Amino acid sequence: LRSQTLSRKLGVELVEICERGARVWRYIISSLRTVAVIRRKQPDAVIATNPSIVLGYFLLVLRPWLGFKLVSDAHYFGVRAASGRPMLQRLLDVHNWKADLVIVTNESHARLVRSHGARTYVCQDPLPQLPLPAPPVDLEAARSVFLICSFDEDEPYEAAFMAFSSLQDQGYVLFVSGDFTKAKVDVSRFPWVRFLGFLPLHQYYGYLRSCSLVVDLTTMDDCLVCGAYEALAVRKPLVVSNTNALREYFGAAVMLTDNTPAAIRESVQVAYAQRHELARQAENWVASNQDYMNQRIAGLRVEISSLFKQCK
Repeated sequence: LRSQTLSRKLGVELVEICERGARVWRYIISSLRTVAVIRRKQPDAVIATNPSIVLGYFLLVLRPWLGFKLVSDAHYFGVRAASGRPMLQRLLDVHNWKADLVIVTNESHARLVRSHGARTYVCQDPLPQLPLPAPPVDLEAARSVFLICSFDEDEPYEAAFMAFSSLQDQGYVLFVSGDFTKAKVDVSRFPWVRFLGFLPLHQYYGYLRSCSLVVDLTTMDDCLVCGAYEALAVRKPLVVSNTNALREYFGAAVMLTDNTPAAIRESVQVAYAQRHELARQAENWVASNQDYMNQRIAGLRVEISSLFKQCK
């Protein structure tokens, strides 16, 4: 989603290469397609998301042969290695140092990447333009809460499930997106939770628009969760983790919570009681964010353009 919104704002072409099958086969075919598209289009610059670190290093190899500047759009795991693995962290640091420019989502990551000698630019996600109209979903409850979840290691989803074990008596119903099977969640432990699985996009947006409240949680301090952008794009009351990055960027537009069952339970109750005020604050945040993002995008254009001036 970030690639789609960022490319649209920058006015550059987005090329998505999506192969299925065994990992080695995917890498081979994706690499061949990457070479083909760069040779055909002959771009001055290639902006590539990281992850994938494999793509990042492949583009570093191609750069001197095909003559483009490499701009790495580093998501959280493009800066900090998953599970803190030292070898992977070293690979990330070297890649970011060798890239011509690294886009990051917050100043903390910018400082870290700069400490390894890389050139950085901070640009958060532009708010997505969600398709209209999204099909409504009958959630069968006035107090319906939608937990946006990928069941990754940074998400305290079990704490959220436990928070709703008592909230269900107050009429709250928790709907959870995402492939819970990959995390081997025993759904029988949480009979009060509605596990939706991985949803097609139109159904996902249907739940997002139809719920009373959105929750998106992370334990990673420098992670700006994607669900927050989507919820604010439709002006939904939103509960997110009380981390530095989320607090500093989204501020008063959201309800902040610690990642414990008791704190999540209280935050959901307060957010629902203040849902109309939170929706108004979300509206105000979106309005002010437009000017901010326009400035960030304009600055990013200048930053990328300067890469070519340096080599003249």
